Amino acid sequence: MITQMMDDMVALAKLDSLLDECLAQPIISVCLTCGSFVGPRGLTSSFPFTQPRDLETPYSQYDSANFVPAPHDIAYIDEVLHQRHAQLINISYQLSIAQSAFWKLEALQTRLEGSASRVRLSAISHKALTSPIRRIPPEVLGEIFYRCLPTAPYVTPRDVESPMVLTQVCRHWRAVAMSTPRLWTSITLHVDLATDEGYRSMCEAWLGRAKSLPLAMRVLNDLDSPDPSTQAYIVSWLRPLLMRCHDFWWHGPALDSLLDNDDALSTVTCAVSPTPYLTRLRVTSHRGNVYAVRLPGPAPHLHAAFLQCTTHHLRSLDQIYLSWPQLTELNLHFALLDSTVLLQLLSLCTSLRFLAVSSLYADPDQLASLRTLSAGAIHHSTLRRVEMRVIRHGLDAVLDALTAPALEELDIGFCHHERDPWPHTEFVEFVKRSGSALRKLVVRQNKSVARHLVEYTTLAPGLAVTVR
Repeated sequence: MITQMMDDMVALAKLDSLLDECLAQPIISVCLTCGSFVGPRGLTSSFPFTQPRDLETPYSQYDSANFVPAPHDIAYIDEVLHQRHAQLINISYQLSIAQSAFWKLEALQTRLEGSASRVRLSAISHKALTSPIRRIPPEVLGEIFYRCLPTAPYVTPRDVESPMVLTQVCRHWRAVAMSTPRLWTSITLHVDLATDEGYRSMCEAWLGRAKSLPLAMRVLNDLDSPDPSTQAYIVSWLRPLLMRCHDFWWHGPALDSLLDNDDALSTVTCAVSPTPYLTRLRVTSHRGNVYAVRLPGPAPHLHAAFLQCTTHHLRSLDQIYLSWPQLTELNLHFALLDSTVLLQLLSLCTSLRFLAVSSLYADPDQLASLRTLSAGAIHHSTLRRVEMRVIRHGLDAVLDALTAPALEELDIGFCHHERDPWPHTEFVEFVKRSGSALRKLVVRQNKSVARHLVEYTTLAPGLAVTVR
């Protein structure tokens, strides 16, 4: 092979030298002895007069003039034309040879480029054999794959995203990805596609690769009122999947018979199958007259809940059944949320560390009931951070009834700019009762608090107050 390559290189070098020789010779030159025109390689044509190299003649100057040649001029010009015709034939012949050589060179170039491409691919494939990634143990490669998953907590299956895209690189990567259960524990399901056998098979194959690991699952329901047979079919598919979840998010209208729920069809209900794995629960909706969340069985590890319905006024907790005492994180976001419900939650959630509520509301009857509570009647010893959005009164009564000695951050926003007064007196008494643990106070859309900043920093040394 090396000898053949050397022979080819010698042949190409000779060809290159020959081309240089051809390019060095003038296409048309003049013999200084006889006056004949000489082409490459000594081709000559007879001509009785010495001509300049640029093909100029004594008559070239008359090219653009109204010149009338005499008989002897005509004879001279005819001889020039005869010579030019001979030169064109000579050059045309040389052009045909050059064109043929050019085509052959093009073919040679194509062949050489093909050879270079094959050699390059061979080099790349052999270099890949020594790549460090081939020596990575499968369990380490699986960990790398896990860190390539989308940052969103719930993965939507797509061929162009991890983990599916990892299965399309090579057989080894596909085998590692398919045998790494952690890659397949998160999924987003669409209820409106659940009756499609192909979609269900894809989801079941996906979750089957998770083996026995707990799942993080989001269910998006776009069906308002499915017929009973369709609903039963979907519920029979979802129920065993829900039992495997440690993180579950239901969004949209309820499937009321998910766990044989007897509520009316107008309710926004999410009944989650009893599971020992459930740690986080999210139930969101944008419509419904009644909001109900039911956990029919124990969930001993549930510690975080996010409940939201932007069209519902939450007046009580009668339709929400959760393990309140074990919750450490709670988000409640409704069109209106009664202040009495908030205080009830604080009484029930004895382990709560984070609380976010909106939109806090109190009508005159609620205010009258709240003011019957003694100052600091509700003592909460674990609460660290509270975020509240106030839409209509009630904040003063909540602060007056609460004592939170562990509270470090308080973020209060007013839905209507500068409409409601800042409860200065109640806040001061709340801080005095709770102690000086408070380190951060954020007040949004109520700048009347600014006049009390000096007093607050004196009241709670180290307190940072932000007014937005």
